[in-house]
Amino acid sequence: MIFLEKLIHILYFVMAGLILLSLLKSLFKRKKNNSIVFDIMYAYCIIPFLLRILYIK
Repeated sequence: MIFLEKLIHILYFVMAGLILLSLLKSLFKRKKNNSIVFDIMYAYCIIPFLLRILYIK
């Protein structure tokens, strides 16, 4: 049971990292919607994933 919990924990962080990389990639490769509002929106979406990867709750 402890092994399964550790496995789920690791998979959670891998998924958070993949979503973070996806958001970062789409942040720098935008062709339209280049305003500051969209930059703030991307930052607001990226910060929770970054905090989870750094073990900050």
